[in-house]
Amino acid sequence: MNRHLVPKSRVFSLRWYAGLFAVALSLAMALVSASPASAAIGTDLLRNWETGRCLDSNGNGDVYTLPCQPGNAYQTWTVDFYRHSDYDEVTIRNNATGRCLYWADTSARTAPCTSSGDWGHNLSIWRAVGSGWDNVQLTDAGGGRCLDSNRAGNAYLLGCNGGGFQRWKLGF
Repeated sequence: MNRHLVPKSRVFSLRWYAGLFAVALSLAMALVSASPASAAIGTDLLRNWETGRCLDSNGNGDVYTLPCQPGNAYQTWTVDFYRHSDYDEVTIRNNATGRCLYWADTSARTAPCTSSGDWGHNLSIWRAVGSGWDNVQLTDAGGGRCLDSNRAGNAYLLGCNGGGFQRWKLGF
C-alpha cells in the first residue's frame, strides 16, 4: 500500500492560514454590520434635550417646538436613511403633512420632499452626528449649522456649538 504523508510543517502552515482567514473574516463582518445611529432610525417624536419640547410643524411649512403630545401626528417625524459616511445622512418627514424638514440660511422649514439624488441641491438632507438616536445633533448637509431651538418654541439653524438646545432624541 502506497501512502502519501503530508509533512507536519505543511499541516501547521495550512491550519495557520485557515485561522488567519477566520479572524480576518470575523473582523470584516463586524465592520460591515456596525452603523452607529442608523440602527434606531424610525418614526417618533423629535424631543429637544434642553427644553424637553418636541419639534412640530404645520401645513404652511412653519417649524417650531411645543410641549410634547404623544400621538400628535404634527409632532411625529419619520427619519429615513439616505446614506452613511462618518455619520448618518437622513431626511426627516413630518407624518401629518408629508413634508420634509429642510434648511435654508438660518431657517428650518418643511417643504415637499424631493427624491433628488443631486447632493448639491437637496436641502432636506441632514447629518445626524452622535452616538445614537437618543442624542443627536442635526447638522445641515451644507455644513456648519445645527437645528437649534429655545424655550420660547422657536426652531432655527445656528452655528453648531454642542449645547443641549442643539441635541435631539428620536422618541419621548
